[in-house]
Amino acid sequence: MLLVKKLPWTSLLLLLATYGVFGWLITVSDSSGLLWLMGAVYTLLITAALTAPWGLLKRFYASVLQSDSRAFVSVIVGAFLAVVIINWIGVFFRILVLISASALARLDLQTARYRKWEAFGILFIVSLAGLGLGILAKLLDWPIDAESLLRR
Repeated sequence: MLLVKKLPWTSLLLLLATYGVFGWLITVSDSSGLLWLMGAVYTLLITAALTAPWGLLKRFYASVLQSDSRAFVSVIVGAFLAVVIINWIGVFFRILVLISASALARLDLQTARYRKWEAFGILFIVSLAGLGLGILAKLLDWPIDAESLLRR
């Protein structure tokens, strides 16, 4: 019961709502299971990146940048990613909102003194639940769509 009392409910509900909208948008664009699976994998990657130990990330980047050729390749890949981000700015903003909501929830969990694996589990479960609720909302065609909200 102590676990439930000290959860940061506001940021977790924001995370749930954000991933719900993401799931709804995925289903609007394409209702294939492959896209839903990619959304779940993306959720796992965001959660893992936010809860990974910084020492592990530092060692990874230090090993990548040890030689000049690796540094050159990383600069080329970074430039390519910048061009992709600029061309798909709408998609990038959606991804940025997901990362921001996850980071806020992660910071609140860290402030509440949750360990890394506990934070990972909570973030991943809430994110997947939101993704699933968004997909379910569109598949069941719940009366929550943007057009009817704009008409009011």
